[in-house]
Parts: sequence; structure tokens; C-alpha cells
Amino acid sequence: MIIGLIKGLIVGIIVSIPVGPLGLLCIPRTLARGRWSGLSVGLGGTASDTLYSALALFALSFISGFIEAHEHWVLLAGGLIISISGINLIASRHKIRNPEILSSKAVRTAKHTQEFLNGFLISVTNPGTLVCMLWLFTFIGIDTYHVDVMLCEWTGVALGSGSTWFLTTWLISIFRDRITVGQLRILTCISGGAIGIIGIVSIAKSIILMP
Repeated sequence: MIIGLIKGLIVGIIVSIPVGPLGLLCIPRTLARGRWSGLSVGLGGTASDTLYSALALFALSFISGFIEAHEHWVLLAGGLIISISGINLIASRHKIRNPEILSSKAVRTAKHTQEFLNGFLISVTNPGTLVCMLWLFTFIGIDTYHVDVMLCEWTGVALGSGSTWFLTTWLISIFRDRITVGQLRILTCISGGAIGIIGIVSIAKSIILMP
């Protein structure tokens, strides 16, 4: 059960890496209004991740046999998608502008509840999250045969996602007066490179498993 919790934590951390639309909303909110504003947005994403992880675990419990029989194709497809996402993230670094300009719209947000809902809607309307979770669960080797282990894995996803947004907004709030556009671009490149490496590892693993 502890291993299941750890695996869930890993999945939760990876799916909540602050890139993409949710990160582009959370980071400016944190810079403009402080940690709790950004955290509200991030926790909205956590709620979406928790929902999608339940759907992914439920789906895998029914199609686990198919996944196991075609594991190499699942890993190959997921690896290609993840690698492309990393490349696109690196290529998009030049789109990052002055945080003060980005945060001007964020200041208009009324309450944390609305920010939470904004984060949830942005995340839940991205079906790629479910696909990513199905791939991650396959890549890591999630147990779909024992209900108690699945509950630990599901709990781990929620804790991992929430912890990532908590840490992200905390770090940004500390350095919010010092962070520059150049530094944001560097962080974007590092994130994109890390995502690309994960995709390459998945592709390599799929090649090894091919009959």
C-alpha cells in the first residue's frame, strides 16, 4: 500500500508540473496577488487531477488486460506525445512576457473561490490530462487488482498534485520581487527538457518491450 501511495504521489507531481494553461494562470496570479491567490488556482487543478485519476484507475481496472497486451504501443504513443509537449514548451519560451503585464488581468479576480473554479475548469476541460494519466499509470505500473491499493494510489495523486502547487506558489511568492522574464524562460526550458527526457525514456522502454 505504501508503494501504491508513492506511485500515486509521483503521478500527481508529474501531472501538476506548472506548465501549460493552468501554469500560465497560476504563476501570474501568484506574482500579482500573492501565494494564496495562486494556490487557489492550483488547487482547482488538483481537484481536476483527482477526478481524472479516479476515472483513469476505473478505466484501467477494466482494460488492464488490453493495456498489458499492448503495453509497448501505449508507452510508445505516450512517449511521443510527451516528447512533443516538451519540445513545444521549450519553443514557447519566447512567448513569456513581463510578469507585471501578465498579472494585470489577474488582479481583477474577486475571490479565492472563483480562482479555484477557474483553475478547475481550465484543467478539467483538457482531456489530455486523462490520456497522460493513463500513460503514466501504465509507465509506472499501477496496481488495478486490489481496491485498497488503488485507493492509496488515488490518494497519492491528490497529495502529489496539491503538494506541487503548494510548493510552486510558495517559491514564487518568496522570489516574486526578484524573478525576471529571463529566469522564467530558463525555468520553462528546464521543464520542457525534463518532460522531453521522460518521453524519450518511455519510447526507449517501449522499444525494449516490443516482441
